[in-house]
Amino acid sequence: MSDLYEFAAESEKIQTLPTEAWKILVVDDDESVHQITANALKSIVIEGRRLELISATSAKEAKERLDKHHDIALALIDVMMETPMAGLDLVDYIRKEMNNHLIRLVIRTGQPNVAPEREVIERYDINDYKEKTELTVDKLYTSIRASIKQYTQLLELEHKYEDVYKQMTTHALTKLPNRQKLNEALDTQGIKNLVLINIDGFSIVNETQGFDIGDELLMQMGAFLYSMYSDEMEVFHLEGDTFGVLCTNHMMREERLLSIQTDVNKVNFLLDGIEKRLSITMGLAIHEEGNLIQKAEFALKEARSLGRNRASTYSKDIKIIKMIHHNSIWIQRVREALEDKRIKSYYQPIISLQSKEVIKYEALVRLAYEDEIITPMKFLACAKSSGQLYQIFKIMFEDACRKTKEFSGQITVNMTDQDLQEPTVIDFIEEMITRYEVNPEQLGIEILEEKSIMNNELIQRRIFDLADRGLSIIIDDFGAQCSNFGQLTNLPISVLKIDGSFIKDLDINLKHQIITESIVEFAQKMHIPTVAEFVHSKEILDIVGKMGVSYAQGFYLGKPLPDLL
Repeated sequence: MSDLYEFAAESEKIQTLPTEAWKILVVDDDESVHQITANALKSIVIEGRRLELISATSAKEAKERLDKHHDIALALIDVMMETPMAGLDLVDYIRKEMNNHLIRLVIRTGQPNVAPEREVIERYDINDYKEKTELTVDKLYTSIRASIKQYTQLLELEHKYEDVYKQMTTHALTKLPNRQKLNEALDTQGIKNLVLINIDGFSIVNETQGFDIGDELLMQMGAFLYSMYSDEMEVFHLEGDTFGVLCTNHMMREERLLSIQTDVNKVNFLLDGIEKRLSITMGLAIHEEGNLIQKAEFALKEARSLGRNRASTYSKDIKIIKMIHHNSIWIQRVREALEDKRIKSYYQPIISLQSKEVIKYEALVRLAYEDEIITPMKFLACAKSSGQLYQIFKIMFEDACRKTKEFSGQITVNMTDQDLQEPTVIDFIEEMITRYEVNPEQLGIEILEEKSIMNNELIQRRIFDLADRGLSIIIDDFGAQCSNFGQLTNLPISVLKIDGSFIKDLDINLKHQIITESIVEFAQKMHIPTVAEFVHSKEILDIVGKMGVSYAQGFYLGKPLPDLL
């Protein structure tokens, strides 16, 4: 794949200061001035380099010479030529239109009264102002030497700036322009096309083969994209395994950009001596204007949610946009509800299938919004993303502690694995138990898992701390998500709540019957009681009773209410 690296050599070229003669532009409509200047400077050498004079007899000719020679160090300019102010107009052209601030400009005039020195220096960006009569050979030499010295210093500073700028806008590994450079490229008007590219499974390469191999993969991917598309598009390496391809051709067809995925799929990448095919996931912002990176990132997230080797094109209707809009609304509503004390506890009874009596209540969170009571399906994920989950837990737990004064049985509160990692959680629970004089046996913690707690030592230690203080530990939604039978032997579990997705259709789903029976049988052997959630009919209640489930909970037995029955 040596052809993939050809672009790198070009990017390594370093600009250097010129090694030829110093170029000096002489602008004067008097031919004798050119001859006198040439004679005066013909034998002069400055810093080991001779002087090369370039002549122009008018401002128009001077512009032509400047367009041809981009490394002129100094211009000696007469004021009055084809017009009384032609020389000064040329100064403005050089500084403002050409945007050339390196060249040193010295005004030479034979009629100082026409363009007085002070007025010229204040108004025009020049470096010196001399009357022709005072410019002896020695003074001319001194002025030129000083000007060239300034020019070399400015040139060196510019090269240093260019080096720093290049480092800031170039990815250190692949030598491709980075995210900052892409932002600059997008900072122009007009419709553009942007493709963001993620390498599927890149983290696995890093973890299993090492970061050196991962870096090698990034270099090969960058080289491939550059060699394939740089003639018609700009290629960027934003960060990590994310690359970008920008096309400003508004006629570019979406099919052509989508073909990048197919092209990559066909390439053999050489990793640690082994050829490997890769797939990529892409997000496209096609024929869009404004916020292209954000739009392409939305599309990329949408594609990644669908799996590997996928591509998604941005539109206002993609799911990720709707989700972000939903989240932004509910994050604000949760924040306001916390401030206004509109996070409410509702209590659902849990029935003993042996005595048929209510022996427990589960505290379920609700949000009061306008005239509605909102269930957590709408806002709990938003509370998590905005860091408000622990605040909700504290409200629910304190309210449960209050309610123990009204009920002799147990009240359980949901707690996420995130809550269990909060530094103050154990202290808070102890404080509430003390404040409300609660018997800890009246409280149960229902653990909601997003990630397995089996490998998290802090969470396991906290669970044992709570159990040692007398609280019941309940595994919620057992049989789904991160639950596993290993928890039953390694943690102080008091109760298992069987996931409601298995319970709600037990009367018609044979597989769910088998799963539920297996969980109940295993729990019985471990002497752990079970709870069946989502019991919504007499038929379901009868089935779980026959299976030997200990407790039941669901709308058939009682809906969540703000007060205990």
